[in-house]
Parts: sequence; structure tokens; C-alpha cells
Amino acid sequence: MDMHKVFPDLFEGHAPITLQNAFHEALEALEEWGEKDEEPLVPIHGVAIPISSVFVRMSACTDLMPLRTQGVLEAIIGRDLVRASGRMLYADAARLAMPLFAARVDPGALPAYP
Repeated sequence: MDMHKVFPDLFEGHAPITLQNAFHEALEALEEWGEKDEEPLVPIHGVAIPISSVFVRMSACTDLMPLRTQGVLEAIIGRDLVRASGRMLYADAARLAMPLFAARVDPGALPAYP
């Protein structure tokens, strides 16, 4: 299968629903990621994609993130931080998730959130 079709690019800042769903699953996987586990993978069209790749791809997405996905992000980084920013774009959420991912890879790199 063509990797471009499996892991599509954004179109003028907009992500297809399959990529939006993969982002939601990536956040859930980040939340459940155990200390000694390998980087979680999420399926896109039956192909396992690392969650870091999903976060990077969505870091330029200008679509509003749905409340259900925002709820997962709130569970990871805290409700106050997410709610303070109002409705979030996927890009905003990806930029918040990437340091958390880095902290799982290198525990000494834990981000400092207010």
C-alpha cells in the first residue's frame, strides 16, 4: 500500500478524519504508555504508525479539535491548562503532546507546566 495514502498529508492545514482519529488514539496511547514500554503505535488504514509521527504530522493542523479529544488531553496535562486556552486546534494539542512524548523517551526532559 502507498505510504502517502496510509499516512496522508494535511491539505491547506486540514487533516482527513482518519488522521484526526489517529491523533485521538495517539493521545490515548500516550496516556497509557508504561515506563518500560516501547513507543506506542496507532493504526491508520491497517498500518501501525508511531504516535510521535502522528503528533508531528498534526503539529500544523488548523482544524478545531473536538471536545472528546480535548478531554483526553485534559486527562494527560491537566484540565486547567487546556481549558485556559479555550477551544484548541490540533496543532496546539500536538505541540503540548510532543514534550510529553519526549519526556517518556528521556525522563530527564520532563516539561515544566504551570
